[in-house]
Amino acid sequence: MNERVNRWPYAVVAAIALAVVGAAVYRIASRDGGARSADGSGAGSATAAGAGAGAGAGAGAIALADASRALAGIGVEPVRVVRRVARFEAPGVLAVNEKRTARLGSMVEGVVVRTMADVGDRVGRGQTLAELHSPVVHVTWADYRKAAAERRRAETDLLFADDALARARRLLADKAISPQEVARAEVDRVAAAEALEMARTELRRSEEALEHYGVTNAEDPSGESGESIPVRSPLAGVVLERTITEGSAVTPGQQVYVVSDLSSLWAIAEVAEAQLPILAAGRPVSIAVAAYPGETFAGTITFVGDVINPKTRRVTVRCEVPNPGGRLKPEMYASLSLGTGEPHEVLVVPAAAIQELTGRPLVFVQDEKGVFHRRDVVLGPDEEGLVEVREGLRAGEPVATTGSFLLKSELLEGALAED
Repeated sequence: MNERVNRWPYAVVAAIALAVVGAAVYRIASRDGGARSADGSGAGSATAAGAGAGAGAGAGAIALADASRALAGIGVEPVRVVRRVARFEAPGVLAVNEKRTARLGSMVEGVVVRTMADVGDRVGRGQTLAELHSPVVHVTWADYRKAAAERRRAETDLLFADDALARARRLLADKAISPQEVARAEVDRVAAAEALEMARTELRRSEEALEHYGVTNAEDPSGESGESIPVRSPLAGVVLERTITEGSAVTPGQQVYVVSDLSSLWAIAEVAEAQLPILAAGRPVSIAVAAYPGETFAGTITFVGDVINPKTRRVTVRCEVPNPGGRLKPEMYASLSLGTGEPHEVLVVPAAAIQELTGRPLVFVQDEKGVFHRRDVVLGPDEEGLVEVREGLRAGEPVATTGSFLLKSELLEGALAED
């Protein structure tokens, strides 16, 4: 309700502007018609085909008093000449950057005990998304504890062997034992050192087995807790998919999450093979999407397919598009534009100057008397709010920009009045 009330001031202003413009046109047309009647030129012939017109206005012409034009907010700008590069366009679609996307799968058979991230969540690198319970981890923990106990025993044996060797050397110095006894103690000490090294190796192997499942003994020195297997994100990004819930059974290789860094996207297009000579990795492209008309996004070609599609005779082109603000979304339809030659001069007008009638683009050109004339045009591409005009205009001609839709409305109203 509040939105409907808030729109009233704008509707009233627009209605008043249209009424004033219409009244001004009517007064000018009536005055001109009366003048012509007085001199025998034929009363009522001043109304132009398509709109009310002032003196000397022809079909498709609209004459406005200066005050009426100012009130209606009609702006005028000259047709400009700019330098542009000829371009060709190819339809495409935006997709996630697979180099910045992680498709996380389960490494073991087990059951989901907890989920901590949902679709749309922003997650950091290393953040835990879910926890799994599996018998595999119990076996791995048992191996780790056994290896840890074996290392402690080997460390004790080595300490005992060191003491025994030291004692044997003292007794040998006192001539209480033979040299053979000392040699035997040295051999025992070497065996104990090797046993300790083997125990440490086995412990490291069991630690690596835990780390393979995302578990470390540093997180759980006692081994009494933390026996769930975490699912962690390897990169910072957005959760795009989640295929599990608490209690779900999972198998090795089953996908459970998809996380992607959307600060960079791919734009994928199919380009005609005739354009292959100008396609190369590293070339810049402009990308437009329907969500942001009149705006383009810079990208770079990163891959040109090695094989032509035999059915479409087209080649796949992949571009990388920076997306720091997240305005672009995967699966958006896009148009890729690429320069094909050297810069050349073209005529351009602001996008606001372009109107459409019966499916044909047109502009309103102002003559030296201030009368606006309809002019059909042939358009080229729109870049940064400036539309190329290929036919219908000359450089420097003044065209209506802001408020040109009011002129179109008067044109339609005049046509209906004639009918």
